Amino acid sequence: MSRWERELEEMARELGDKLTPEAVVDRARSPNSSLHSMFDWNDAEAAEKYRLLQARGLIRRVVVHLEPHKPNEPPMRAYLNVDRGSREYVAISVVQSSPQATQAVIAHLLTDLRSVQARLLRYADALDASDELRASIDRFLARNERKKRAG
Repeated sequence: MSRWERELEEMARELGDKLTPEAVVDRARSPNSSLHSMFDWNDAEAAEKYRLLQARGLIRRVVVHLEPHKPNEPPMRAYLNVDRGSREYVAISVVQSSPQATQAVIAHLLTDLRSVQARLLRYADALDASDELRASIDRFLARNERKKRAG
């Protein structure tokens, strides 16, 4: 365990086994804290990084209805994060017309899915809820399969 992880653990104990981002930043302000080096203390650089984070959030909030004649279909993101040598957001219409971009998006989604599945199972085991989780996953998959056949 690293020094900063130990410090977070100590903080959590002090705060009743919980942490808040505000408390972590407040502790990290001290140059003596092992957390200090984990943050960008140059306000100009930190502000620019935060604006980039906000911009990513704005881009992800733009949605489109790919099938407007199906009003119950949920909207999809209008711009997808695609790795084409560098990460960029590409209009879904462009991704649809590019086999390489489509493959990149699908590969990324499958990686995300495997990661979520592994995380779900680890937490289910840790919380002694494996059987409940597996039953929920089975119900979810069955419901989606019924929708797919009906649609």
